[in-house]
Amino acid sequence: MKSPSSIQLVWFKRDLRTEDHQALATALASGPTVGLFVVEEEWLRSDDFAPCHLQFALECLRDLRVALAEKGVPLLIRQGSMIEVLESLHRQHPIHTLYSHQETSLEWSFNRDLAVGAWCRQHSIPWREFKQFGVVRKLKDRKTWPEKRTRIIERPLIRVNGQIRLESPWPEMIDGVPIPDPAQLKPGAQKGGRTEAHILLRSFFEERGEDYSGSISSPNTAGDGCSRFSPHLAWGTLSLSEVHSAIQKKRSALHSLSRTGKWLRSLEQFESRLWWHCHFIQKLESEPSMEFENVNREFDGMRESEFDDAKFEAWCKGETGFPMIDACMRALHRNGWINFRMRAMLLSFATYQLWLHWKKPAIFLARQFVDFEPGIHYSQVQMQAGVTGINTIRIYSPKKQLLDQDPEGRFIRAHLPELSRVPVSDLAEPHLMPPLLQLESGFQSGVHYPMPIVDPDESYRRAKERIFEWKNRSEVRRAAKGVLNRHTSNT
Repeated sequence: MKSPSSIQLVWFKRDLRTEDHQALATALASGPTVGLFVVEEEWLRSDDFAPCHLQFALECLRDLRVALAEKGVPLLIRQGSMIEVLESLHRQHPIHTLYSHQETSLEWSFNRDLAVGAWCRQHSIPWREFKQFGVVRKLKDRKTWPEKRTRIIERPLIRVNGQIRLESPWPEMIDGVPIPDPAQLKPGAQKGGRTEAHILLRSFFEERGEDYSGSISSPNTAGDGCSRFSPHLAWGTLSLSEVHSAIQKKRSALHSLSRTGKWLRSLEQFESRLWWHCHFIQKLESEPSMEFENVNREFDGMRESEFDDAKFEAWCKGETGFPMIDACMRALHRNGWINFRMRAMLLSFATYQLWLHWKKPAIFLARQFVDFEPGIHYSQVQMQAGVTGINTIRIYSPKKQLLDQDPEGRFIRAHLPELSRVPVSDLAEPHLMPPLLQLESGFQSGVHYPMPIVDPDESYRRAKERIFEWKNRSEVRRAAKGVLNRHTSNT
């Protein structure tokens, strides 16, 4: 009996597209190619996993299967351990070379990659990895990173050619992949897939992006004003180089039409966010322990022993008695997304006013964010929690954020219907409404809506005193110099 011919295997991870895909293009140029995506048991069991992540990935995979089929490439989707899947596949169809993009993620995926590397060496199978973002492995000097990142992102887009469709036994088969329970999903979440990514790309650079710089702070306007590319970048239905190319095309078009002003300001601000995207992921690549430990270890012990489970539970449910906090949390429950300023406020409130150690809030938020990107997430968590020693301390006032970002109360009323009868002037602090006004409004603080779980002024004052007392310690300042050297670039 004729032995099966060897294949080029493209392992899709968080790069679920066919365009500008170096791993796929290289494999197709090398021989008969098959695609593989594995719903890994380690991922499903990880603390940060949520059904909304799997749902978005499955939506992306539907588009990917169609796009790969047009290029003659079958896509196999399996559930299980990566090594077990590779073993089974290799027995049926010998793998000539494994291709993938690099991934900077959590400890479980790092250990998985070590195991895959060992398996490939054991079977004499080359594993070719390509850069997904402007992240550099084994970076010795962070000061050289900006130039390297620029070369990675600003390269020409990669053309991906097809192949003659492979015959059976290559069914485009989904084997045992779990379907998320609809009751566990987020009804307002963004949809996954390359088609959705293209719709967003066009609408942002044709229209929505003009107001980007002025609309990203308020939760009322950020839904349209922000690019909304984040889950598509996290799952790779868009490449960062594609977005960079779109920025350059738009900028050129504006100059040719002598249209600058607001559009150019928005493009500059948006482009800077793409730099920060890679900057934060590079931090996790260079210091993976930040998933578990304070970046500045001299902050160890500052909050850990004072964790209050009741306050944490109220924060998670959006029942803190602080309307801007609770509205943002409930919006997040429904949509799996909230704008950056509100994310920072949620974490600031948890770690300062509630004085919670950052790890449990970080895991909870990771499960809420459809666009969960580990490098950005854990870098931002540590920065907002004030445990780096190098970043500005920002203790957000929920009252001020409501007055600044939702002065008419539209966002509050949309997500906290129990406050619908509270006058706009009292929405920031409904517990301070005079009893007679509460009676006239048919609203009773502490009955229809919780009383604040901490005193706003006292918790702010106490948090400020404690964080600066720690930050000003000589040992913290010394350790901060090391943090600065590890994670600061020349930009």
